[in-house]
Amino acid sequence: MKTTDTTPDLQSTRPANSQGRFPPALTRGTNAGLAAGVIVLVPVLILQLARGIGVIPEMQLAASSLIGMAAYGGTTGLILGTALHFFVSIVPAIAYALVASRLPVVNRLAWLGGPLLGIIVFLFMGFVVLPHSAFITPRSVSPMPFLAALLIHMFGLGLPIALIVRRG
Repeated sequence: MKTTDTTPDLQSTRPANSQGRFPPALTRGTNAGLAAGVIVLVPVLILQLARGIGVIPEMQLAASSLIGMAAYGGTTGLILGTALHFFVSIVPAIAYALVASRLPVVNRLAWLGGPLLGIIVFLFMGFVVLPHSAFITPRSVSPMPFLAALLIHMFGLGLPIALIVRRG
């Protein structure tokens, strides 16, 4: 005589993403944001070094949005600025990955969507975040020229995010 188990299979009733894993879009976005955060630093640091501005002041520049002139006083500004830099690359990358997971056309048009993402991030940071922050620069540190900063956001941040998300 065969007995049947009437208890439900708990694993089959769980949603696919509740098994201790992050949703794929979140993982892809995080990975894309980390990679783009490194990629975008290369042209930024080359340009700033060519302009006579060092690596440390560039990161301190980002930190000044939270702590003002105190960012330029030591390693706290460097560490905070680096963390903020990666935060600003990871958050839009996760948003892009979530949109791309719902709208496949976004992945098909990554060569357009990526630069558009870079423009959106650039404008959002320049016209929403920074004006409402403690952002300040000492005379010895000048922000990057507008066009250079825009192009770096488009092709150093947005495009790598889109291509990495699409590949994933």
